Amino acid sequence: MTLRASLVYSVLLAAITPVQKTAWAQAGSAAELPAVLVTPSAEVQALSEAYAKRSAAPGHISVIPIESYSDGTVLGMSDALSRTPGVYTQNPSGQISARISIRGSGITSPSGTRGVRLLRDGLPLGRTDDVGDSIYTDPLAADFIEVLRGANAMQYGVATLGGAVNLVSPTGYTRSGFRARLEGGAYGYKSGRLEGGWTGTDGWDAYASVSSTRSDGYRAHSDYKLSRFYGNVGYQFSDVSKGRLHVTQEYYRVTMPGALTYDQLQDDPQQANAASEMVDAHIRTTPRWHLAYVHDIALSPDNTLAVGLFHTGTKFSSWGTASQINYDAIDYGMSLRQEIKSHWAGHDNRIVWGGSYSRGDDHNRSYWPDMSSVSPFAPPEGSPQADLDTSRSQAELFFENHYALTPALTWVAGAQMVWAQRSTDNEVSPLARSFFANGQATARYKGFSPKLGLVWNSTPTTQWYANLSRSFEPPSAVAFFSPDGILDAQRATTFEIGTRGGTDALRWDVALYHAKVRDELIETYLPGNVGITVAHNAPRTIHQGLEAGLKGEVNLGTVPGRLEWALAYTFNDFRFSDDSVYGNNALPGIPRHVGRLDLIYRHPQGYYAGPGLELGSGWDVDQANTEQAPGYGLLHFRAGYDSPDERFRLYIDMRNLLDKTYVASTDYVVDARKLASKALYTPGLGRSVFMGVELTY
Repeated sequence: MTLRASLVYSVLLAAITPVQKTAWAQAGSAAELPAVLVTPSAEVQALSEAYAKRSAAPGHISVIPIESYSDGTVLGMSDALSRTPGVYTQNPSGQISARISIRGSGITSPSGTRGVRLLRDGLPLGRTDDVGDSIYTDPLAADFIEVLRGANAMQYGVATLGGAVNLVSPTGYTRSGFRARLEGGAYGYKSGRLEGGWTGTDGWDAYASVSSTRSDGYRAHSDYKLSRFYGNVGYQFSDVSKGRLHVTQEYYRVTMPGALTYDQLQDDPQQANAASEMVDAHIRTTPRWHLAYVHDIALSPDNTLAVGLFHTGTKFSSWGTASQINYDAIDYGMSLRQEIKSHWAGHDNRIVWGGSYSRGDDHNRSYWPDMSSVSPFAPPEGSPQADLDTSRSQAELFFENHYALTPALTWVAGAQMVWAQRSTDNEVSPLARSFFANGQATARYKGFSPKLGLVWNSTPTTQWYANLSRSFEPPSAVAFFSPDGILDAQRATTFEIGTRGGTDALRWDVALYHAKVRDELIETYLPGNVGITVAHNAPRTIHQGLEAGLKGEVNLGTVPGRLEWALAYTFNDFRFSDDSVYGNNALPGIPRHVGRLDLIYRHPQGYYAGPGLELGSGWDVDQANTEQAPGYGLLHFRAGYDSPDERFRLYIDMRNLLDKTYVASTDYVVDARKLASKALYTPGLGRSVFMGVELTY
C-alpha cells in the first residue's frame, strides 16, 4: 500500500468509524483498528491519532490533511481553511496574509487574527496576547491542521471564543525523501519550494523546507515577496525519551493597496487607494524568527509528559496612511502537558493537564506620514507620533478529564485558569492622543473557565456531543490602555451540540452553538470625538451559528473512478444584545451565510478535475447597520494528475472563472454615515489561472 493510499484509507476509516478508539478507548468498545494499521507509517499513525482524539472530544474539531488542499495552488492559509465550516477566512486582493475568524473571534481586527491561537505542535506561533497573523503559518509545512473551536482547544490549554489552529509538523519519519514544487500564474505569481526529510539509524531524523514566493499582485500597489525557512531536528534519546527542535526564519514585504469606495471598486477593482499609494503603504519584516523545542517522556505506556519551550522575535516596519511604525518584539515561554490513561471504578479514564507561562515585550515607534495634501497644518513627515513600550505576561493552568460512564457514553470535565498582566509606557504627541492613550498603565486579569461535556456513540457510525463552557480573553498589550480607559477582559458562556459520523456515501460533521459574550472587545467612537474610533468593551453581545460539513463519494458504475463531493456551510449570527446605543444590531464584518461546494472526479490512473462554488451573503459594514456589502458567488475549477507511484503531480487551478467583481472584506467602522470618506471595501481576486508541478524522490 502506497503512502498516499494508506493515508486516504486512514482518513476514511477515521471518518467512517468515529467511535473507534486507540488503547485508551472506552472499555468494552467492539470496534478496534484493523490489522493493517497495527504498524502504520508515521504519517498515517499521527493522522489516525488526531481523528481518534477528535472523536473523543465533546465538540466541533476539524482535522485537515495536507492532501485535501495541496492538489492545487496554495496562496496562503486561506486555501487550507476555506473548506472548513465555522472558519471565515479571506485573502483580500489575493494577498498572502489572510484574516481568520472562528465563531466571530477578533471580528474588529483590521487584519490577521485575535482570539484564535496559532500553534505548531501545541506551541504558540504568535504573541503572548494571542495577536498573530496567518502569514506566520505555512500550510504546506504541515502533515495536517487541527481546527479546535472554542473550548475544544482546552487540550492545548486554550480557552478563547475562537479556540486554536494547530499545525502538526512533518518529520523525517512522516515526509522522508526529497520534494520540489514550482507554481506560477496570474499577476506575476511565482513560487518555488524545496523540502526534504531524512532518518538515521542512530535515533536522528530531520525535515527542512525552503520556499520563495512573489507576485505583482492583482491590484496596483499590491505586490509581495516572501521567503521562508522551516526545519526541525529530532533525536530519540532512549525508548522513552525523545526531543525535537524547530527553527523558522522568514522575510516578507507586502505592499498595501488600501480600501476603496464601493463606486471605485465597481469602476476598477484593480486600482489602489490613492492615499495608500502616495505614502507607499507596506509591511516589511527584517526578519521574523521562531525557535521551539518539545521533549516527550513516556513515564509509562499510559503516562506521557511533554515539555515545550519557545522563543519568537519579530521586527517589521509598517507604513500606512495614518502612521509609519517600526516594531520590534520578543516573546518566549514554556509549557507542560501530561496525559494519563487509567481505570477508575472499572471504567476507562483519560486526563490531560498542564500549564504554561509566557511573556513578551515590544517597542513601537510611530511617525507621521506625509499629510500635507490633507492639511497645511499637518505635522511634518517623519515627526514623532507615539512611542509605545509594552509588555505582556500570561500564566495558564488547565485540565481535562474523559470518563467512560458506559462503553457508549463519555463524560468530559475540564477547566482553565488564566493570570495575565499587560503594561505600557506611552509617550504620545498631543495631536495623536485621540488615537493612543498617553502615560503609563498596568492591568491584571484573572479568569476561570470551566467546561462540561458528553460524547454519545449512538451507533457504530454515529456520534452525538454537547458541551457547556466558559471562555476568557484579556485584551492585547497595545489595546488594553485606550483613550477611553483600561479595558476589561472578554468573557463568554457557550453551549454547543453536534453530531458526526457516516459512511462512504455520506459523512457529516454538524454543530450548533450559542455564546453569550460579556465585554466583547470591539471598536467605538471616542466620547466627544465622533469620527475617531478606539477599542471598547461592548457590555453584552451574542454569537451563535450553525457549522455543517458534508462530504461523500459516488461510484460511477461502468465509468472508472469516483466522484468526490464536499459541502461546507456556515450560518453566522453575531449581534449586540440590548445595547444602549446599537440595540440588537448585527455586528459588522462577516457574511451571515457562507458556503462552499466542491466536486472532484478522480480516475484510478491519477487524473482529477472538478468545479468549486464559493458563496457569501451580504453583510453589514458598520455597527449602526446603515450600509451593507453585497454578497458574492464565485466559480472555481481544478484539474490535475497524480502519478500512481506518487512521484509526479501536475495541476491547474482556476479562480473566479466568471471574473466577478466582489467585496472580499470591509474595514470595521462604527457609523458609515459619519465618515468623510467611505473607502471601506477591499476587492477580492479577479479571474486567475495558476499552474504547478511537484516532483518527489
